[in-house]
Amino acid sequence: MMHFVFADDSRQQTPSRPGMDYPLVAVGGVFIPSDAVRNAERSLEDLCGAVGFPPREQFKWSPGRELWMHAGLGGDARRDFFIRALRLLQDNGTRVVVVIEDTGRATATGCAAHQLDATKLFLERVHNYLSFTGSADWDGVVIADRPSGGRSDEDKFLLQCLETLHDGTEYVKPERIAVNVLSTPARLVRLVQAADLVTSCTLALVGGEDSFSPPIFEAIRPMLLNSGAATGGVGLKIHPDLRYANLYRWLLGDEYIWRGGWGTPLPQERLPYATGPNRP
Repeated sequence: MMHFVFADDSRQQTPSRPGMDYPLVAVGGVFIPSDAVRNAERSLEDLCGAVGFPPREQFKWSPGRELWMHAGLGGDARRDFFIRALRLLQDNGTRVVVVIEDTGRATATGCAAHQLDATKLFLERVHNYLSFTGSADWDGVVIADRPSGGRSDEDKFLLQCLETLHDGTEYVKPERIAVNVLSTPARLVRLVQAADLVTSCTLALVGGEDSFSPPIFEAIRPMLLNSGAATGGVGLKIHPDLRYANLYRWLLGDEYIWRGGWGTPLPQERLPYATGPNRP
């Protein structure tokens, strides 16, 4: 079976959570079986029409003033729209992965740019899902939002993805991704817009936003990939998670963090947030 992964890389966000002193970056995506892509895309399109979106107007977690959604869908109506969209995704067998990095810490793979580092960790998780969750004949295609900087930035991004697929990382060579990452403007594909929703909402929640994101994240959380024993590090990776592991307890309900087949109980007293998500 072919899986389609619609991906988004969020811009840097300055966190408000105590103990997070540097901007966070995130890369995330929605995983959809090929036989559900058409229905999921059309269901999102129908939902947008039902709540009043003009034709071909995109939805975003944080819409700019140029978008209809900025003034046309706010407050409780926006929250309810997001939750309905996420439930449509869940009804179509969607799974979710989000990778978040603290830009004040060293990268996981040794590369200089945290956004590229998060992309590499994301592609690792795409491969792992297709390899270990599915059967031997599962492959995937990753379709990402087009970078905003123009054609040269898009070419650079796609070349970096190709190099990651060819060379792999220290732990994984993403062989289950069938071709290089493809890109498209998010405004043309509702499922890429959905990737923005899940990535940006999760980034906001991890960064400490506690008024709008929590009820929407509750609709995301059941779709996050998990190992059967934990979601932290699998469906939601916060790097470095040996610093932020306790957030997996408070935000995801994980009771253990797993390394090399060993589970360590959470929360860990020696790490930040041992007594709560806002107590570093």
